[in-house]
Formats: sequence, C-alpha cells, structure tokens
Amino acid sequence: MKRREFIVLGGTAGLLASTGISFAQDSWPSKPVTVISAYPPGGTSDILARLVADVLTAEFKQNFILENVAGAAGALAGGKLARSAPDGYTILVSGSAPLAANKVVQASLAYDPEADLEAITVLADSPALLTASLDAPASNLQEMIAYAKANPGQLNIGNPGAGTKGHICAAIIGQTEGIEINHVPYKGSPPLMADLLGGHIAFSLDAPANYIPHIKAGKLKALAVTSATRLAELPDVPTVAEQGLEGYDQTLWFGIVGSKGMPAEIVGKINDALKAWSALPESQAMLTSFGVAAVLEGPEAMRETVAREIEAIRPLVDAGLVQPT
Repeated sequence: MKRREFIVLGGTAGLLASTGISFAQDSWPSKPVTVISAYPPGGTSDILARLVADVLTAEFKQNFILENVAGAAGALAGGKLARSAPDGYTILVSGSAPLAANKVVQASLAYDPEADLEAITVLADSPALLTASLDAPASNLQEMIAYAKANPGQLNIGNPGAGTKGHICAAIIGQTEGIEINHVPYKGSPPLMADLLGGHIAFSLDAPANYIPHIKAGKLKALAVTSATRLAELPDVPTVAEQGLEGYDQTLWFGIVGSKGMPAEIVGKINDALKAWSALPESQAMLTSFGVAAVLEGPEAMRETVAREIEAIRPLVDAGLVQPT
C-alpha cells in the first residue's frame, strides 16, 4: 500500500474521537474480530477494508484485525467467510464480485452469496474508470471504439479479476457498440495499474482510487467514467453516456457481509458505527479522495442490491459476453 494510504487511514481513530458515539461493551465484541479483505493490498477494496477495521477498532475499543485472503476474484475470501461461525467475529469487506457476480460468473463456486452470506451493508459506491496508457491508440471512448472496429480482436481491456465490475462494464460497452473486447483479468488492481503504467496493456476498467494520482500527474489518460455523473476528483473526464452511449450508468459497490445467521444486533452495531463516522466532513473528504461515496443503507437494501446485480449479469453470461470460469 502506498505511503499516502497509510497516512490517510492512520488518521481514522482521530476522526472517530469526535463522533460522540459510544456503544456499551456487552457480549460483542469481547475478543478480536477478523476483517477479511478479498483482494491484495493496495486496491480500493483493500483500502476500504482497512478503513473499516480502523473505524470499528476505534469505536468498539477492540481489535479488528485485517486478513488478506486474495484469489479467484474474491471467491477464496467468500468461501472462507461462509465456513466461519455466524457469531460476528469474522466479517468480509469487498467489491461486489464475491458478494454477487461470482454466483453466475464462477461455475463451481463453493458458496452461494445470497444463501450463505449475511448482508450487513453496502459500504460505498463509485464509478469505474476507463483509463489508458500514454501510448494507447485512443484518448477518449469513441476513439477506443473506432480502434476496436478498425482492428477486430485487438482491443485488450484489463480488469482486477473475472466477474469484477470493471469486467462487466467493459462487456456492456462491447455489447452496446458491437465490438470485440479481450477481457484481461488480473489478480487485483495493483498489478493491473503497474502494467498500464509500463505500457504492457493499453486500457483498464477499474475503481478509480489507484489511478487518480497518476492521471493528475500526467502518467495515464482518463477516457471515461461509467456512472451517470462525473467523478468529483476528475471533473474534466466525461461519462460514457456523454460520449455517445445514451443511458449507460454502471457503478461499482463495496459491501460488508458476515456468515449467514450473524445476529441482527451485531449487524446494527456495525451499521451505526460506520454511519456515525461517515457523517463527519473529514470522513466524506477522505472517501472522495478515494473516488468513492458512502452508501450505508443497511442490510435489506444490500440484499436488494445483490439480487439486482446477479440478475443484471446473468444475461451477459447467457449471451457469452462474460465467460464462466
């Protein structure tokens, strides 16, 4: 993880001190809690997992210990959580792939995201960012589409893992425009960004946090954001819809889950602590710097989000635009 990220997250405890929220130390948490991060250190999902661990440690005066369980687009982490006791002492913070998409993208998934995981909340959401190396043959979305049409089979777009929202966003662009896209899955965002910076791959679709500093420094090109509105940190970068794909609106989301049967009281405590923290202006500024915004609408809203995501991806798999692994 970059020095900047450690510095930013290191200030979390100080921010919490001003919330004025305090929970009675009853039966939970009476011992350390494991916070599983489904992706390698350095990507947006992992940054948010570390943030959650810091916030909850400060609020509950108990250690929330991060454990990276990366691999198989988050499926290893999801499987480990599903096998854990539903006592609130193991939670998972992740992007949406292991919480939803893997159900239809991975043919032999060892758990069911809806049946085996207990929704706590959608933590935050963000657009995906279409980014290019400096020598890529396009500087905006329409130039990339034109390149793909003129060079069939030559457009490679990297994503942080099969079934991640970056993968899905690219597949929808390909379907809408009738272009062939070679989806190149990486083991998380850091190796993808390294290859992009090195010119080993021309394009990526991923969460924006890792890319924003390099774009501002002129080391990468930002082509488009996938949400309906522009990204506050990159206000000059147009949306996909603004560049000709009318109605296109895709967001990434990051959620928190426990194993099925986790007590509702614990789910509520986690939600209350995170909502109190996210209400602080300093917290909102921190999230904005990562290119994300707090959601925190609770477990029922998360269950609905998971169900919608699965049903939105299923037709892409059935059409062969996203290949099951």
